[in-house]
Amino acid sequence: MTIRLRPLGFAVLASVAFLPSFADAAPELASPAAITLAAPPAENADAVVMLSTAVGTGFRFNNPYRLSSILGSSAEGVSRTASYVDLGAGFAWGRGHRFRHGATIHCAFAVEGVSQWACSPGYLLYRRTISWATFARVGPAFVATPSFTWGGELGAGAAWFPLGGIGLTGELVGNLFYGAGTREVSSAAYPVVSAQVGLTVAYEVLP
Repeated sequence: MTIRLRPLGFAVLASVAFLPSFADAAPELASPAAITLAAPPAENADAVVMLSTAVGTGFRFNNPYRLSSILGSSAEGVSRTASYVDLGAGFAWGRGHRFRHGATIHCAFAVEGVSQWACSPGYLLYRRTISWATFARVGPAFVATPSFTWGGELGAGAAWFPLGGIGLTGELVGNLFYGAGTREVSSAAYPVVSAQVGLTVAYEVLP
């Protein structure tokens, strides 16, 4: 007796015959190895290298020379600093989302008023998740022009990465500079607090 299979029946038998093959392949698709390969680079990175650029301005809390942007009513009052562009670079090492330790350098260039630029190398504390990073830095600061002086710098901020390694950053920076004396004091101190916003690029170095 000859059995004739209609096209629909043949398709049903073929699908049943191949069911074991699909069942064997399913565990491989959901294996831990496949999931590990899909993990973001930040999870496995040993180090991160960063470049940043920002614009900002600040407030000076001691103005004995009565600079033009006066906000206070006395020499010890508040004045606005010149707007500036900040260029930064740094690296930090450590794996995963834990705090990473490293070094950084930032140089700021005035874009109004007297030509002036300053640099601050320092220690960097950095923590990165998939979309956010927080950081803090501390170190000495040196003003090169118009006259050399020195002090210290402390900064803290955060960055948001909507495009993987490219993010938006904001930072609050505090400085204490020592400068030329006046008739009241032989060595004046100039506290400055600044805020800056800009762009940052972070490159994760994989093992």
